[in-house]
Amino acid sequence: MKNKDVKRVFIGIPAGHQIQSILPLIKSADNYKSSFIKWMPIENIHLTLSFLGDISNKNIPDLIQSVENKISTSQFQLRISGAGIFPLSKSPKVLWLGLDCGVDKLKILYHQIENSVSKFKAKYEKITFIPHITIARIKHGSLKIDVLPFLNSVYSTIDLEVNSVSMYESKLYPEGAQYTVLKTFPLN
Repeated sequence: MKNKDVKRVFIGIPAGHQIQSILPLIKSADNYKSSFIKWMPIENIHLTLSFLGDISNKNIPDLIQSVENKISTSQFQLRISGAGIFPLSKSPKVLWLGLDCGVDKLKILYHQIENSVSKFKAKYEKITFIPHITIARIKHGSLKIDVLPFLNSVYSTIDLEVNSVSMYESKLYPEGAQYTVLKTFPLN
């Protein structure tokens, strides 16, 4: 049973509504059985800046204050372009959309967020930040899936206005995760 004194927390930038128009095109590019692919619901699509894991409810106000004090990035624009997979094309687990313009500002924001949350993470690991927007997960144990149609899918680039960052609670259920915004941090 899940401890009710903690929340599973991450910080990210919502992106679902901005990419909604291209998802039918991307989904139609696959030539594999869609039962192996779990597409993210529009309301759950985001760009993760930091996954914190379980945070005690009593630490949430201090965490919010720390993030508010450290974010100094102004609003900026990202361009969503291209597609990719994690970890390898031979055994894909995640389908994602890439970013090109605005990534330098995004990395500055990422470092500000990481500096503000590192002391709250139960297990702090230094990882390489690979900016991406997860749009689907491939079910564990699926047959070999040809990801080339996805990787070669062509869509018009999309501009994503980044004017805020959100702190989410993630609740896991058998049918998938449910995200609730705990706090939104506007950018200058």
